[in-house]
Amino acid sequence: MGRFGIARFLHTAAGILSYPQDPRSFAQIFGALSSAHYTRGRITRIQRETPDTVTAFFAVGEGWIPHQAGQWARIGVEVDGKRIWRPYSISAPEAGDPSVTVKAQGVVSEHLVHRATPGDVLYLERPEGQFVLPDMPTELLFVVAGSGITPVMSMLRTLMPRRPDHDVVLVYVSRNRQSCIFHDEILELADQFPGLRPVFWFTEERGRLDASDAATVSALCPDHPQRSTYACGPDSFVTAVEKLGDGSSTAPVVERFNVTRAPTDGQRGEIRLERSDLTVEVGESETILEAAEHAEHPLPHGCRMGICHSCLIPLTDGAVTNIRTGELHREPGPVQTCVTRPAPYAVFDV
Repeated sequence: MGRFGIARFLHTAAGILSYPQDPRSFAQIFGALSSAHYTRGRITRIQRETPDTVTAFFAVGEGWIPHQAGQWARIGVEVDGKRIWRPYSISAPEAGDPSVTVKAQGVVSEHLVHRATPGDVLYLERPEGQFVLPDMPTELLFVVAGSGITPVMSMLRTLMPRRPDHDVVLVYVSRNRQSCIFHDEILELADQFPGLRPVFWFTEERGRLDASDAATVSALCPDHPQRSTYACGPDSFVTAVEKLGDGSSTAPVVERFNVTRAPTDGQRGEIRLERSDLTVEVGESETILEAAEHAEHPLPHGCRMGICHSCLIPLTDGAVTNIRTGELHREPGPVQTCVTRPAPYAVFDV
């Protein structure tokens, strides 16, 4: 904070301290010192959904922007003295306090599932994402796998009470009944709202669902070509749903929960961050973003899956390869660090 910023802060603080104020005013001015980019939340309840999945309900502080059903937000937690951020889909309906439903995969998720308790502080960035309900009413088909149900659950909890007669089919793929998040609540919603028809597909009983096969999907939802389709889950699963929609007048609305990486040539790479005067070695299976984080020089990022474009930094020399497609990019300009790696050397104006 420069001299002007300090003077402005002291002037504002003096004004607050000089007159009777709501206690939240004090928290707001002093809390602003820590960050202008995020707000705080406090966990109010932890609810077990499956053996390795919980929903964390939290109250939000000043500055939180209400989410649209289907959006995600970056959430930070303190783990071993370090603040670590990860994006999570919001599973709560619109309006009211949010919640995230988390499966124990990765450092932040393991912490939330196994160690988080009511009263813990969360650091929150504003909700983002275009995986949201359509503006105009339409017949819907949701095709989800695993924890891909979380943003769709926000949509169902929001949509069905608003339009009880809305025509919605949910095809939900999970390993078995025990791992099927929200199974009982989905059945309760279907009992309450006849327009919702859930179809559960348990792979331990029926094998893998080929979501790209029109005949298979037609057996589950005969009129699927006439519906607006939403797909969420692992990259390979979502890609299969996209293939199902090839030739359709309306492409599926999709959200991926991971990135399938193309095979690499087995070579390591190197990046140069010019303004930081830092050279970082990039492992054969690492992205630019991951390598920078391992070098304790975190770069801007959001979804980590090439969706939100929060990780763009300017390439000035060298080349990068897209980890999903293998496509080579040499042109100077913005590069998504979460889905690229150097080929084999790249320089950035950061």
